[in-house]
Amino acid sequence: MDNSSKLAVFFDLDDTLYDHLVPFREAVREVLAPDESSLDYAELFYTVRHHSDLLWPKYLSGELELEETRVLRLELAFAEYGIALSREQAERVQAAYIGRQYTIEMIEGVEEQIRRFLALGHKVGVITNGPKEHQANKLRGLGIDKLIPAEMIFISDAVGLAKPDPAIFRHVNEATGTTPDNSLYVGDTWDNDVVGALSAGWKVCWYNPRGRQPRTEHVPDYIFADYQEFGKLPLI
Repeated sequence: MDNSSKLAVFFDLDDTLYDHLVPFREAVREVLAPDESSLDYAELFYTVRHHSDLLWPKYLSGELELEETRVLRLELAFAEYGIALSREQAERVQAAYIGRQYTIEMIEGVEEQIRRFLALGHKVGVITNGPKEHQANKLRGLGIDKLIPAEMIFISDAVGLAKPDPAIFRHVNEATGTTPDNSLYVGDTWDNDVVGALSAGWKVCWYNPRGRQPRTEHVPDYIFADYQEFGKLPLI
């Protein structure tokens, strides 16, 4: 295979390489001990992620501090979901949630796919939104830092650009000597991952394990529900 036909495959981190829902669910259970008979943790967490995405530009602009952003997203999401959450409870849920994010495991099949691309000579990297040390600690917790070189890992706060801004994808191309035509992004979030990467001219694999519907008219190149299915896509 010549260099012109090799891919640059970049993965999102949260909810793409590991399941964010696991530490969130355990944190809510610890602090609130809710009635789970009618509680859909996946939908609640999806609402948290939505508010996080909405608030993130205010954090980046300096309008909100990081901790305020994190706690406020919980308050807004729980309120939308019909659960009363005090500021003190929101802070405790956030602390418990953060404390569990460094003892995490890769989603089944992820490591196998990363190793497959690397063995075939493709470039593999990560593009993730978030605070530099926080995201780096997760990557170390997962062992991603032992698979993927540091120069192929891009964290929004370190770069000064964040998804869905196409500029972060252009920056990655420039920094890694890759081109949009041969770049593939794998991510779970519609607005940040699918829309952002497509807007930069990249191909996109949308990881959609819960069967969510598209939010816009954008069309990802591939959709997959698990990494066994991902491994069968005609990417290479």
